Order: sequence, then structure tokens, then C-alpha cells
Amino acid sequence: MTQLKVALTQFELRAERTVDGFLAHMESLIAGAAAQSADVVVFPELASTGLLASVDDHTVTAATVADDYRHRLTGFTDTIVTGLARMAQEHDIVVIGGSHNRIAEDGSLRNTAYVVFPDGRVASQDKIHLTPPEHAMGMLGGDDLLVTRIGAFTVGVLICADIQFPELSRALEQRGVDLIVCPSLTWNRRGVHRVRTGCQARAMEMQSYVVMSPLIGHSGLPADAPLYAVGRALAAGPVDRTIGSNDGILALATTDKEEIVYADLDRDLLLASREDPEIPGLKLRRPDLYPKLLAAGAS
Repeated sequence: MTQLKVALTQFELRAERTVDGFLAHMESLIAGAAAQSADVVVFPELASTGLLASVDDHTVTAATVADDYRHRLTGFTDTIVTGLARMAQEHDIVVIGGSHNRIAEDGSLRNTAYVVFPDGRVASQDKIHLTPPEHAMGMLGGDDLLVTRIGAFTVGVLICADIQFPELSRALEQRGVDLIVCPSLTWNRRGVHRVRTGCQARAMEMQSYVVMSPLIGHSGLPADAPLYAVGRALAAGPVDRTIGSNDGILALATTDKEEIVYADLDRDLLLASREDPEIPGLKLRRPDLYPKLLAAGAS
């Protein structure tokens, strides 16, 4: 089988007072995706941010949120991954469970996405390019790229801002990746367009599929500066006659509410696009030229 049915959650940020309640929220969407015969379901960046509402010994504010991310939210991550592993097995679906805060072995705070398989395997990808607010709270970016297999596809995960850096996508393409998954969290329309444009650009230049799942809505926290997440789930592909999309958009959410967007991805069709490109494409690249041009720019 060269086809993959992907379920992209447009996941609502809610005030989640318990980790069990949060996992039940996730499972309602996982069960819905499995009922539609999806092969994989995708969740957004920092999907567990709503668990700030579980803090009951102080009011979460802009002044406390960095400490709450490090000392409160990280305490839920192992339980979340264990819960996702159970759901992946019970619903027989690959779960790209969004990203969550964790403490790495070196003691640093990381923003880490998890890919959970029905057979119990768990893979992970740290966010590499951090935002100024993430740097301000002491996060550390990752320094490696995950490459894994889902069905017929070779898959990489780029978290939000990482999709805006073509160097990462090029490195994934050189490792055989033909599907990039982007969990995302953006809090203004500029961010929405940066991520959406990045997804479409990477799909076009890599002749690959790129799918994105956003966090949406708000939990009312931090109390003095609530995070309001916006975005539209989407699937993008090459812009050419073979794929058959004039703008490269294969699926796109139609509301600002929680929903699941489905995309049927065909690897054989993608390979046909690469073999007979309408635009220059991968086949007509000039890799002998690029080192010279890069070296000239660095001198």
C-alpha cells in the first residue's frame, strides 16, 4: 500500500485540570480518527499547555509561567506518553502526539514531539529553532533530526518554527524523507502565515508532502496575559500537474473550532511528480553549483 490517510487535529486549548481529563480529550479525537480509518493522527505543538489549569497553589501569570512550564508541565509528560502508547495500541493507529515540555538528561528544558506506534515503539524529536519566548524561559533546542517510517512513507517531524528553515527540510530529504509532519502553535496571524507559507514552500521545493496540526483557542492562562492560539490545519504537496493542485493545498480546515481534517496521501503519485517534474524539481537540481555559491556568500 502506497497510500496513507492522515488525520490532522485542530486541537482546542482548554483549561485541563487533570492529566486524565487531558488524555480523555486527546482520546476522543484519536478514536474519531480511527473510526474514519485514518492510519495516523497528528496533534499540535505544546498540546498539553492546558494543564497549566492544574496548578492549584498559585495563580499562573506571565511572571510564573516559565517556572510552571519547567516544574509543573514537565511532570505530566511521561504519563501522557504512556497514555498515548495505550491509545495507539487500542485504536491501532500511529499517534503523533504533538509536543510537550520535558526535562532532558542534561537538565535542560526541551520542547519535544512524540511519535507513538501501535506496537509500543516511541520516537521523539526536539524542537531545534526556538522562539525568543522559549529562549527567555531557558529552553534548549535539539541538535538532531528524527527519521522514521509510517506505512510506505519516510517521515520527519519539524516543530512549528523549524518548518521555516529550508536547511532542515533539505537534510530530511537527503535522508529519504517524503512526508514532513509539523505540530504548531501560533498566537497571531503573522505566525499563522509564517508556518503555513513554510509548509507550502517546503512541500514545493522538496517535492514532498507536508502536514500541519495547530493548537487553537485559549484556556484563560496566564491569568494576566492569556495565550490565544490560532491556525488552520492543512496538508500541502508539490504544485504541479501530477499532484493536480494549483496551489499545493490538499486539505485545509474550514473553521476556527476544534475539528479533524483528513488528507489521503499517495506516495506513488509523489514519486511520479519527482520523476517527471513540471517545475525544475529535485531531479533538475544543480548540486554541483550550490557549494560554490554558499562558499562565496560566506567569504
